[in-house]
This record gives sequence, structure tokens and C-alpha cells, in this order.
Amino acid sequence: MIFDVLDRIDFDLQKAVFDNYVLKDGLYVRINDNRVEYFLFKDSKKEDKKQLLFKDLDGNIRANEYEWFVSRDYLSGYLNSNKAIDPPKKKIHSNNYLALFVKALEFTSENKEHFAEKLFDNLKKFNSFTKKQEKEVLEGYKDYIFDEERQKDVEKKKELFLGYFDEIVSVIEENEIKNYIKIFFDEPLEKYEKESEIYYVLKIYNKIDTIREIKGKIYGLSDFNMGLNQKKPYLEHKTRGFSLPFIVEKDKIFEVKKLFDYLKNLKEPLKYEPTATAPGIYLHKHNENDQAVIDDFDILVFVEENLPKKFEYKNYIGLTSDGRALENREITTFEGIYKLIDEVFYNGNLSNNLYGDVYSKLPNDFQNLIYLTRDLAKNILKRDIDSLFGYLKFGMNFIIYNIRQNRLFKAGEILNLILSIKAYKGENVDIKWTLEKIEGKVRNLEELNSDEWHILSGQVIKYLLDKSKKSDKKADMIEPFLRAGKTKKLKDEIEALYFKYKHEIPLNFTKLNNAIALIMANEENEKVNKEKLLIGLLSENIFYKKDDK
Repeated sequence: MIFDVLDRIDFDLQKAVFDNYVLKDGLYVRINDNRVEYFLFKDSKKEDKKQLLFKDLDGNIRANEYEWFVSRDYLSGYLNSNKAIDPPKKKIHSNNYLALFVKALEFTSENKEHFAEKLFDNLKKFNSFTKKQEKEVLEGYKDYIFDEERQKDVEKKKELFLGYFDEIVSVIEENEIKNYIKIFFDEPLEKYEKESEIYYVLKIYNKIDTIREIKGKIYGLSDFNMGLNQKKPYLEHKTRGFSLPFIVEKDKIFEVKKLFDYLKNLKEPLKYEPTATAPGIYLHKHNENDQAVIDDFDILVFVEENLPKKFEYKNYIGLTSDGRALENREITTFEGIYKLIDEVFYNGNLSNNLYGDVYSKLPNDFQNLIYLTRDLAKNILKRDIDSLFGYLKFGMNFIIYNIRQNRLFKAGEILNLILSIKAYKGENVDIKWTLEKIEGKVRNLEELNSDEWHILSGQVIKYLLDKSKKSDKKADMIEPFLRAGKTKKLKDEIEALYFKYKHEIPLNFTKLNNAIALIMANEENEKVNKEKLLIGLLSENIFYKKDDK
């Protein structure tokens, strides 16, 4: 999966990381042989250009310095607190002797010797790395680490640091710095890359004991999008001598890190469109503990952006708003279908809940519907037309949920979408014709089939409920009919409703009287067809035609 993505990256990944990287608020210090410079960076969460937030102590914008610090900051940060270079205190948040990252409250005289020892004395020869695998890794860097010029440079940097320490403390106090202190030595980027590389090889893998030297090259278990511990033994290969699920070579793991650092700052899914000659990629991630975690990945086959045929969202049930029938809509793309589904089924709540935990303040029933159906929406974004038809299984759940929330109009919109999906699939959903057919049978007292009986029952229920004098007609008036499991129980509920409101019905209302007679004449006791019942309940009502009495 990860290497499929890397193979498709066609740009400078490290530059892309630098371009999207954001410094943390704090004091930034640059030390060279002759002087020390101070800069402030704050309000990093603002949407402005970050370079304009980088200033000297006098408040002058120093945007031209921003990139210098960004590149070195990115290379010098530790992976996480469990992989700090100064356990168990873990006060140092950087990874090489050219940079010191520390929280402002920790930059005190009491910690001065700790910083000097762990940052310079320790990393001069990497004396604290004593495990077998650590020694094997360091053996490959032995000539570089013990180079005479490097050894002298570590000592030189230590002296400069100690010499400027008290001055830096004073600047912190004068400027009331409360967040981070980040100190850098003025060295070329290549030197930072080399120093940080040693730390990364030691710490970037899942655990140091996963490292293997194979034919002179270092390999280990990737710690990106992967966990291997006592709680996850199922990831191990139990039937072979080499139990790790997979290993990554040293040079490749650096590319993997850059990829995940790049993904961390992406706000949209990473997508490479498939072509007729090459598959595409769809990747969605979320951030957890300041790291990107891939939660959806797919190889995309070539499918046209446009739908196989035009999708028509029609007003099959005659739904009206402010006395006007809703207009039909035509959709030609998969993205258009996704937006329509989000609007109608989810009331615009889907995109923010497509991954991860659904927003906890949404009603529980609605949360459950999102969990049950959002994979269908994801697949529609990946241009899988069959997933559209998957909504037919859950459509009634959405309708009933909205009815119980007193949103009959929204329930009607959802029913229209369900019927539109059925029509797109090739089913006959001519509701107007069906109602006309039922109306003819009612006039002539002709026998109804099961579907017609349920639709007519819904029509009668809606008409009778409208006779209620309550100013606020709550959805709980519909609840007894939704709960009826068998048609006999549904008949009983309709009969009770009829007697409750018969004083509101004209004696000579033949159409309604015939409808009640046909409903009561049904001797079957089958399972209630909720879909047909709701079609009748939500559709344009035959008992409101002007020529009827």
C-alpha cells in the first residue's frame, strides 16, 4: 500500500513537506561563531502566510529567514517522547547536536548540565546506545561519527551553547516566552540531514530489536501505520522463523517518513486518477497524536468521471414546498451523486463524518445510520456505481428516522431519492400511475393486490391524521402504524383512527368510504410492507382532489 503511493509520487516529496510544514510557536535562536540571533514565531494557527508571522525581537517581519528554520526544524525533531534522546527525563525534543528543542519552562540553569551532557557528550560518540542492534546500526556510521573534525565540532558547539546559555535565559524572561525554545547552529542543511539520519535509523523503526542487517543493509519493521506489541500478536507470522510481518530497508524508510509527514498536512484525500493504461490510487487519512494514520486506501480501476448514464432525481411522490412541486434534477458525475446523497440522506452531515468517530452530539439513531452506510458513500467517490444501489437496503431506515424526528418533508425527499435510485436501476416506479390505478379500483370497489393495499392504507392514514385538531401534529401519531408488524394489526389501528375522526368526514365521501371498505376486506395477515405503506403515506394524497367529496 505505502509503496504503491510512493511509486506514484511525481514531485519532490521533501520540498512538499517543507512547503506545508508549520513551526511551533516560540523563540527561535541561531548561533554562529560570532553572534547569536533571536526570532519569534507565534499565532501559527492563523491562516495568513506563515512567513509573515516570523519576526525578530523588534517586531520586524523576517519572512526570508522562515524557510531556513523550517527545513532544519523538520529534520531535527524527535519522533515522539518515547523516542527522546534523553530518557527518562525526556526534556529534549530534538534529535541531533546541531539543535536543541525544549519547552520554555525547562530552559533553566538547573537543566543546563543535563542539556550539555545529553545533547553534546552523548551524541559525540553515541555512548548511551549500547544494545546489540544499536551497535550494529552505529557500526555503519563509525567513520563519520569518530571523524576528528566532527569530534572537534561537537566540543565547539557545546562551548558556544554554554557561553550563550545565560543570555538566552534573559531573552526568554524579557519576552515572556511560555511555549518552545528552539536553538539552531548555523550549519548547512546537508549537515543536519546527516546528523538526523543517525537518529532516525536508530529510532524510526517500530522497535530496535526488529532491526536486521541483511547483506550489509539495515532493515526493520516500519512504525508508520503499523503497530506490533503484546496487544497485537496477530500481526506476527507464527509459522515461520522470521516473525515480523514485513521489513523496510533504511533508505526506503526515510521516504516512508517523508510521505507520512506530507500526508499529515493534507486536508483532502490523496488521489491519483486511473487511466486506461494505469490504475489510480485513493488514500484518506486522519491525524492521531500528530501523525498521519491511513484509514482508507484503494487501487482504482479506470472508470469515467461521468456516470454510465444520466441520473434523474425526480419528484415521484408529488412533494410540494410552499405550494409548488419540487423540480427534478439531472446529475451526470459520481461526485454529483455523492453530494446529492449527502444532502438528502444525511442533511449535509456526511463529509465531516466520513471517517473516524461520528460526531457524538448527533442523535444516536442517526449516528448508527452513518456508521452503517458511509462505506457506500466512500465507494461512490471511488466511482463504484453498485454502491449507489446499496442505499436501497437502508432507505426505509432513513425515512422512518426522519418521520420520528417530525420531519415529514425530509422523509419525502428521501423517498423520492430511493425511488430515483430504483428507476436508475431499471425498476418501474411510476407512483402517479399507481395511484391513479388504485383510485380507479377504489371507485369501483375492485380487489387490490398486496402492494396496492399497503399504498392505499398509507393514503388513508395520512388523510385521517390530517383531521386532527391539534395545532402541532407530532410524529408519534404515526408511530402505531410504523410499529404494526402484521396487516391485521395495521387494520385494527386504521379502524381505530377512522372511528376517532369519522365525525370530521362528510357522510357522502364515497371514495374514502370505499377505501375503508377495501382495507377492512383484506383477510390476509401478512407482514406489513413498510416501504409501500410509506409511499402511500408520503405521496400526493388521492383524497384531496378538488372534484372529490
